[in-house]
Amino acid sequence: MTRKIIGVLIIAAGITGCVSNKEELLYPGSSDCSTLNISFSADIQPIIQSSCAVAGCHDASSGNKGGPFINYTQIKNKATTIKNQVVAGKMPQGSTLTSNQIKLIRCWVEKGALNN
Repeated sequence: MTRKIIGVLIIAAGITGCVSNKEELLYPGSSDCSTLNISFSADIQPIIQSSCAVAGCHDASSGNKGGPFINYTQIKNKATTIKNQVVAGKMPQGSTLTSNQIKLIRCWVEKGALNN
């Protein structure tokens, strides 16, 4: 009986050890931000307005944990959290972003989340 339990634990450890959440492995070719010229007003704000700052999520009257994402300051203050939630596929709830939109948000944050 003890051997069976040990065997099951070893197999479970092996299976869970194979899971990778490294972004570069999950999204090959998506890690290079150096060639992207990302603008908050032209690229990021439209994504946030159409996918996040909507009724019931992060609009002006938002009372949820993240608060409203209406202007640059609000978005900048939550930039890292937004990036992490978007990359993990947890936001936006009820819809999805394209891989390019995810990359734009990720790279914008990694480049300093500039107001440009």
